[in-house]
Amino acid sequence: MIGIEHHGDQFNVTLTSPGKTEPFVTIKGCRVVSGSNGPFVSWPSRKMDNGKYWNHVYASNEFAAAVLSAYNRSVDGAPQARPAAPVRRPPPPAPAADPNEPPF
Repeated sequence: MIGIEHHGDQFNVTLTSPGKTEPFVTIKGCRVVSGSNGPFVSWPSRKMDNGKYWNHVYASNEFAAAVLSAYNRSVDGAPQARPAAPVRRPPPPAPAADPNEPPF
């Protein structure tokens, strides 16, 4: 499941396995940018001394489209000022792994 946590003009993307509550991946510092071909997800990056950007995340077009769709659903009807995400508690200790279960 793709989750969106708003933080001002940026947002975090969380990926959570079905039936789980804690995300297994969080991508912080994403933005939606209006491009010549329509809006797109701008992943976190850093501008280097030579003026070029170093991307911190590389994602497929399909994943970017799914994130953009989740973002659009998260802002439909939402007020402009969004509260920060609640503080997370550390997860409880994981139970012993079953070698016959997939890792997710």
